[in-house]
Amino acid sequence: MANNGYKALSTNGSGNGRQIGEIERSHYPILLQAQKAWEEIEHFRHKRKRNRDYTYGKQWNDLIKLPDGRVMSEEEYIREQGKVPLKNNLIRQMVKAVLGQFRNNQTQPVCIARDRQEQSLGELMSAAVQYAYQHNRLQELDSRTLEEFLISGICIQKIGYGYRRGKTDVWVDEINPNRMFFNAMEDSRHWDCTLIGELHDMTIAEVISRFSFGSRTRAVQLRNIYGEADNETVRHNFENLTAQSIDRLDFFMPSSPDLCRVIEVWKLESNEVLSCHDFRSGEYYHVPVTEAGLIEKENDERLREARSKGIDENAVPLIETEWSVIPSWHYRFFSPLGDLLDEGETPYWHGEHPYVFKLYPLIDGEVHAFVEDVIDQQRYINRLITMIDFIMGSSAKGVLLFPEDQIPNGMTIEDIADEWTKYNGIILFRPRPGSPMPQQIAVNATQVGAYEMLSLQMRLFEDISGVHGAMQGKTAPSGTPASLYSQQVQYSSANLLDLFESFKTFREDRDIKIMKTIQQFYTDNRYISIAGNSCGKDASTYTPEEVRNTEFDLSIAETLSTPALRMASNEFLMELFRNGKISLEMLLQNGSFPFADKLLQAIRQNQPGTALANENAQ
Repeated sequence: MANNGYKALSTNGSGNGRQIGEIERSHYPILLQAQKAWEEIEHFRHKRKRNRDYTYGKQWNDLIKLPDGRVMSEEEYIREQGKVPLKNNLIRQMVKAVLGQFRNNQTQPVCIARDRQEQSLGELMSAAVQYAYQHNRLQELDSRTLEEFLISGICIQKIGYGYRRGKTDVWVDEINPNRMFFNAMEDSRHWDCTLIGELHDMTIAEVISRFSFGSRTRAVQLRNIYGEADNETVRHNFENLTAQSIDRLDFFMPSSPDLCRVIEVWKLESNEVLSCHDFRSGEYYHVPVTEAGLIEKENDERLREARSKGIDENAVPLIETEWSVIPSWHYRFFSPLGDLLDEGETPYWHGEHPYVFKLYPLIDGEVHAFVEDVIDQQRYINRLITMIDFIMGSSAKGVLLFPEDQIPNGMTIEDIADEWTKYNGIILFRPRPGSPMPQQIAVNATQVGAYEMLSLQMRLFEDISGVHGAMQGKTAPSGTPASLYSQQVQYSSANLLDLFESFKTFREDRDIKIMKTIQQFYTDNRYISIAGNSCGKDASTYTPEEVRNTEFDLSIAETLSTPALRMASNEFLMELFRNGKISLEMLLQNGSFPFADKLLQAIRQNQPGTALANENAQ
């Protein structure tokens, strides 16, 4: 896994990270706690692998124990019986139908200001978040994340800020659940998360670039720690387009010998702080207890200033403090040997870890995926198909009964079989009185209820999953009313509503962290280059501080972004234009016309004031 290169986590130069010096081997309890958390969800990783195998066609891999004590996969056992393990993958089609429903209703984030006077700020932030959507390809990423959500019941993404792909910006990464670990949680909102982390596999160059902090001595120490990483071993272990390396992940060992394992741990810890209330500005904030002297110095300065002006000391607004303990997120990066590569308090202004995740449905702390519900039906369908194939293969069909005394002179039974199978074959013989004539026997031995049971299981598959044939685009039987077919599509969507709403909550949490990260790192020039005048007001009139202070005044919502919606919006604007309610410029600015920008520019160039200015310039 490549190094993300987040600037927010490379904070040693700003004083939040570890100081350059000897690499310590400490904080072992935290590393062991992370290892225990990773081991405790081993059952989930096994269940996720099984769900993934069933989704992508590996549906005979379950292990069974034979009476003689042998353990083998179902596929090996079926082949040992002389049968072919057939399968009819309905789960994959079901997952694709759900993904198609999601892509058919694509949405984009919109920042809505609770104060209507600040709506232009909301539009400015909407443009910035939608820009993050665009350069992160989040429409495609969300589709793959939803597919993971359907298969495993967990989806995880990571939001950070750093240099990548030739620019410094906000980046969103999809994290493989096999690399994640977290504490036991029962809150479906995941507000009781106190430990979360990730297993990284980096090259030695990435490790040195990320954790050397500009010190060559420290770079040498890092090279000694990861002395086993050797690029020469790549030619001995180069697995590609396979899930074996992910399935064999170990907490301490990297997936490939040429890579370095780095363990990232985020932990919610309690800190002693001074809760401060500044009566001059009305601000509430927290400072470390070590800064108590600075607070006293500030109060003394205010009293000294008041005395010099003859103001009563009792009327001077001071800073009142109170000792308290508050939780805060801390990050640590470990080597497999326990070396502490980097540590510090969260550098993000939102005060949390950079991960956004959703566990579904998390009832009593358990995760149950959408695919998991139909595995039993898929297994039984495969069993019935294999059974029908075996019965058809072993039943008598087209068997010729030819009496021996009727074999013509000069022909063998092989010659008769060869002539019998020809479409124009002729067997010339003289029948003998009293002898039976040759006859062919065809027995239909498959009428044992297998077809009825297969049809029942197919219907149960649709009923349990909630994805009916109408939603998959199957042709309706003749005589089906259009209203009934439309109602079936609507019912299928209602069955998936809870799943889609849970995923929507995940996306909203992700978009909020994107917005807060943008507010932390973007400068005024960055807002101008992204939004320009599209927010209804010149973006240059806003300062980054003004935008950041709107954090609690903005809420993230989703709006549909479909061709049908754009067409309806354009029609509404055209109706207003026909009635004279809006001008042509307003129509082009707010409509979704492919030629709008070019036409708007031409109109502005031909305006009298613009034409006169161009003549004066010439």
